[in-house]
Amino acid sequence: MQLLAIIRKELLLLCRDLHGLLLLFVMPVVFILIMSLAMKDDFDRRSGVQLDVLVLDNEDSVISRKMLDKVAQNEQFNLLNLSDLELGESAELAIKADRYSFLLTVPKQAFADDTVVAVADVLVAPATSPAVTQLFTATLMHAAAEQKMRLMLEELQDYSPELEGFSLMPEDGEDKKLVSVHYAFNSDELAEAPTSVQQNVPAWLVFSMFFVVIPLANTLINERQLGTLRRIQTLPVASWKLIAGKIIPYFFINQIQVLLMLLVGVTLVPMLGGDRLTLGNSIAGLILMSTALSVAALGYAMIIAVVSRTTEQATTLGGAGNIILAAIGGIMVPAFVMPEFMQTFTMVSPMSWGLQGFLDIFLRGGGLAEVWPEAASLYLLGVITLALALLLLHRHDES
Repeated sequence: MQLLAIIRKELLLLCRDLHGLLLLFVMPVVFILIMSLAMKDDFDRRSGVQLDVLVLDNEDSVISRKMLDKVAQNEQFNLLNLSDLELGESAELAIKADRYSFLLTVPKQAFADDTVVAVADVLVAPATSPAVTQLFTATLMHAAAEQKMRLMLEELQDYSPELEGFSLMPEDGEDKKLVSVHYAFNSDELAEAPTSVQQNVPAWLVFSMFFVVIPLANTLINERQLGTLRRIQTLPVASWKLIAGKIIPYFFINQIQVLLMLLVGVTLVPMLGGDRLTLGNSIAGLILMSTALSVAALGYAMIIAVVSRTTEQATTLGGAGNIILAAIGGIMVPAFVMPEFMQTFTMVSPMSWGLQGFLDIFLRGGGLAEVWPEAASLYLLGVITLALALLLLHRHDES
């Protein structure tokens, strides 16, 4: 009965804390929507979505068309003939405005024997990443070199009739047999390529779960300052019941956060033009990660609440601590765009453990077997911090 009374009191205080509720629910929803939509184009480039390429073929010969057809076989590039478009502006301005990724120009007499000009000229848009530029130029160089070899072989055949019918060029599809490609997903089904929503939903979900530190710490400190906690402690109430009565309501708050953020990723983000969140195939894995992350977040929150003497201290320690953990944990900046030494450093942050666990499920088809290391680490952190908070609270009672 004592524990239930403490839980009921905590729920009443939380319901009256409008700012705390907004912090826990509205803030992560806003972050998910803004970041998922704002980063969509960048993630699309990384995940293989087609990039538009303007093409101006001034030579317009059989050989130049074969070269462009070879480039078009790369599914990442969508070649658009400039003569078929009505831009309303010059092609160069369209490229400078990032409306297209590249402008590919084939000059006249590009494949003539005495030509000294380049076979093709590429104008790159400002926002096109160097990695994509290298991929496109390599694809174009391969296609141009193939046509050059074809011309050389035709010239050799004119001088040597015995070479008639001989070809150095692979048949269509034959070159694909030279390399076998497999994907390292844990599920039998081929997982979808990562999108911005698949990064940002779990990232800001983890961030929001750790922000229970602000309302939880504020209620404990206010009770201490108003003397409510002292009056409760005059009753025969064990310290563990005080902590349990506080963390149980917030544990369920965390689970509501998980459901709400996943629902936002599945329904609201696609409605606004973003990608749809894929949840993977393991509900048990999601439950394990959400509970483990909640235990770690609540342990962190209780430590901040016990050691802070004022609400200002709690807000500073909790808020600044969350931002630092998010910055180094791949929440604010995805880990894969960090330098290699920073990617290793992300594992210092427990937010990174939670994020990687969710990504194992959403992107890699993982289940319980794949996420248990991250979940075990989060549970261990939560148990240690809660035990330390209980010890500190007990010492405060004795002093």
